Amino acid sequence: MKISYQWILKLSGLDWPVKEMADRLTNCGTAVEEIEPTDQYMEKVVVGAVIDLKSIKGADKIKLATVDVGSETMDLICGAPNVAVGQKVPVALLGAKLTGDFVLKKAKIRGVESCGMICSERELGISDDHSGIMVFDSDAPVGTPLADYLDFHDHQLTFELTPNRPDSMSAIGIARDAAALAGVSVRRPELDVVESSEKASDYVSVRVDDSDVCPRYAARIIKNVKICSSPWWIQKKLLVSGIRPINNIVDITNYVLLETGHPLHAFDYDRFGSKEVIVRRATKGEKFTTLDGKGHDLIPDVLLITNGKSGVAAAGVMGGLDSEVENTTANILLESAYFAPSIIRKSRKYLGFVTESSTRFEKGADPNGVVFAIDRAASLMHELCGGEVLSGIVDCYPNEIKPVTISFRPTRCNAILGTNLTTDRMKEILSSLEMEVTGEDKLIVKVPTFRPDIEREIDLIEEVARMEGWANIPDAIANVGPLFTPIHRCDSFTEETRTVLTGAGFDEIVNHGLVNSKFAKEVNPDLDQVRIVNPSSSDLDAMRNSLSLSTLVVVEHNISHRNTDLHLFEIGTAYFPPDNHHDWREDQRIALAVTGNTPNGWRRTPRPLDFYDLTGAIEHLVAHFHWPAFEYVTGEISYLEPALSFDIRIKGQVIGSIGQVAPKIARLAEIKQPVYMAEFSTTSLLEMNVPIPSFKPLPQFPAAPRDMAFVVDADVLAGDLLTAIRKAAGPLAEEVNIFDLYTGKQIEKGRKSIAVAITYRSSDRSLSGEEVDVVQDNIAVVLKKKFNAEIRDK
Repeated sequence: MKISYQWILKLSGLDWPVKEMADRLTNCGTAVEEIEPTDQYMEKVVVGAVIDLKSIKGADKIKLATVDVGSETMDLICGAPNVAVGQKVPVALLGAKLTGDFVLKKAKIRGVESCGMICSERELGISDDHSGIMVFDSDAPVGTPLADYLDFHDHQLTFELTPNRPDSMSAIGIARDAAALAGVSVRRPELDVVESSEKASDYVSVRVDDSDVCPRYAARIIKNVKICSSPWWIQKKLLVSGIRPINNIVDITNYVLLETGHPLHAFDYDRFGSKEVIVRRATKGEKFTTLDGKGHDLIPDVLLITNGKSGVAAAGVMGGLDSEVENTTANILLESAYFAPSIIRKSRKYLGFVTESSTRFEKGADPNGVVFAIDRAASLMHELCGGEVLSGIVDCYPNEIKPVTISFRPTRCNAILGTNLTTDRMKEILSSLEMEVTGEDKLIVKVPTFRPDIEREIDLIEEVARMEGWANIPDAIANVGPLFTPIHRCDSFTEETRTVLTGAGFDEIVNHGLVNSKFAKEVNPDLDQVRIVNPSSSDLDAMRNSLSLSTLVVVEHNISHRNTDLHLFEIGTAYFPPDNHHDWREDQRIALAVTGNTPNGWRRTPRPLDFYDLTGAIEHLVAHFHWPAFEYVTGEISYLEPALSFDIRIKGQVIGSIGQVAPKIARLAEIKQPVYMAEFSTTSLLEMNVPIPSFKPLPQFPAAPRDMAFVVDADVLAGDLLTAIRKAAGPLAEEVNIFDLYTGKQIEKGRKSIAVAITYRSSDRSLSGEEVDVVQDNIAVVLKKKFNAEIRDK
C-alpha cells in the first residue's frame, strides 16, 4: 500500500521527519518498505507558457514550440498531440533529471535545436499517463518551480502490511499508530453533512437476501451533482497513492477509501434501473458485464448488487458497466457496505480481479465504519460537486456486529513479555489505539470493530509490546518470562556452518524445497519422492529428496545470467516418504557446489574450480567442529560422473556423496560447464559426541618439512595412500597433505604421480636430518610393499 507522508502528518498532528516516521512505524509492525520523494524528478522543471508553435519541415508529428519560462524564452521540440498556444505547461530545463534516469541535454532534430522539454505526468514521476503533456490553469505563474506550484514536496511511503491488519490499510489507520507512538490522538476529519428536506428513503430501498455474506448495506442519495475534474489536493493524494484520477465523484470514493480504509461505490441513480437495491448471490449462468466491458457467466459464489431485475455490481469487487458514473450523470446512489471476507475472496477469484476494494473487504473492513465513510463522501460531494444530499441513510443492518470485550491482566502481560510496565502505561497504550479501557488490577477492554485481528488477551499483549517498542522487550534469549527460548543446538550449528563456509569464500543459497518430479527422477532414480497433491505449478510438484536438485537449478540460473564462477552452499532439508525402515522423514543436509574459475587477481591467475575446492571446504568444517576425518571411497552415485564419484564416509558410515556432476545430468539442467558437488547429512554428525578440544601449547621446536612424490597404479586411492603414510611415519608426522596429482608423458600409462607434503615435528627436541631420513625411508618401504609405489625423482 502506498500513502502520502504529508497526509499522515496532517491526521496525526506530528512533525516527525520522514525517516523517523518510517523507522518508528516499522518498529511497531507497520512496516515501511520504501520512501520515495514525490518531487525527485521536478528539479530544474518550471511552469512555462507556450507563446508560439511552428511546423518543422519534413516532420508531421513534431512542432517547434516557443516557450516563456520566466527567466528567458526558449525554443524546444514537442510531439505531444495536445500542445497549443496559450497553455501553461511544465518545462524541463537543460540538466533536469526525469524518470528513467534521463538527463535532459541539448538535442537537434531535423536540423532544429531543442533546449528543453515539455513534460507529461510520466516523465515527472507523477503517474504513468503519457498520452499528452500536462496542462495547468491559465493563472499558473510562469517561471515558478513546478514542485512549488503543485505543492508536491511530499514523500510516497510504501507499506508492507501483514494480512491480519486491515485497519492499517488507510491513512487514518497508519496515522492512528503514529499518534499512539507519540501519545496523542489521531485527528479524524470532522463531518458536516448538509442535508436537504427530501428523504433518501423516498428514492431508494435496500433488501439483503443473505445477511451472512452481507451483514450491512447502507445507501445515500445525492442529487444534482456536477461532474468535472477533482481539485488538485484530492488528485495529488490519489496520485501519490498510485490511483489515477477520473472525475470528482469517482475520485471522492477513492479518496475516502484511502482515508478511512472503507470501500464505497457510486452508481448513476438514473441508470440504476429501479428504486430498489437487492443484495443476493448470483444464479448459475447469470450474465453480468463489469466496468471493464468484460462479460461474465456467474456462479452462486459471486455476490451481486442488483436493481431487483439484474446485476449492477459485483459486490466489493467491481461495478457494472450499465450504472457507471459518466460526464452526464446528475444523481448519485452512494453505496457503503460490509461484506463477509470469504464471499469477496470467492467472488474476486472467480471474476479474476484484485481491486483496492476487494483487497480491503477480503482482509476485513469495519462494519461499524459504514456510516462514517458514507457521510464523509456525501459531505465532500456536497462541497466539491454541488450535490444536494438527501436526508437520512437507508441502512439495512439486521444483526449488529458489536465490539469484542476482552479481560486483560497487566500482571500476565508483564510475565509474558518479561517487562515491568505499569498498569497506567498499558491503559495509555490501549486507549491511544482507540480501545475503551476500564478497571485497575484487571482491565476490561472493548476492542473496536476495525480491529478484527484482536480476539484474545494475548492479542492485546502483542499490541502493548509493539507500541512499547520491540527494542524495549527483552529478546528470546535474555527474556525471563515464557518468551525465553534457549538456542537450539541445530541453530547454533547452522550459524557456525554458515560462518565457516562464507569465510572459505562460498555464497549461501536458500531454496524452498519444491522441485520438478520428472527432473528428480532423472537425477535420483532410486529415491522415492514426496509428491504434492495440489501443486501450485506442474514444475514444482514434489518435495526434494536431495539438495542437489535445487542446487543445480540455482547453478543454471546464475550461469544463464552470466554469473559463471560460483562457490555455493546450502543448509537445508531433504524429504522422504515412509518405507520399510522409516516413517515420514526429514534429513538435514549440507550441499556444496563449485563451477567456473577462481577469482582473478594481481597475485594469482584464475584456474578452473575442481573436486579439491570441495574437499578443502569440507576440511574447514571438519577442523572447526572437530569431527573425525572424512573418507572418500569410490561409489556409484546416479547423478555423478562414474570416474569421479565418491561416497563420503565417517567411521565407516556413509553420510553423503561428492564428485563431478555427470554430463547427462548437466545437459538435463541446461548447464554447459563442469560442476562439482558434495552433499552430506548432518543428522549423525550432530548426534556425535565430539570431545571438547583441549588447549595445545604452541610448539617449542622447529618443524622439518619434506615433500615426497610416489608413482602408483591409477586405481590406488589417494586416501588409502595418506592413511598408510600417517601410520608409517608415526607420531613425528604432524601433518600429511597431498599437493599434486599428475598423469602425463613422464608417467607410464595406467600409473599416476601423487605428491605429498609431510611436516615432521617433535614435542621434546629438534629433529635431526638423519632421524627424518629414517622415517622417510620407512614410508618408502611400506608404500612399495603395499601399493608397489615408486619414488618419483623427475
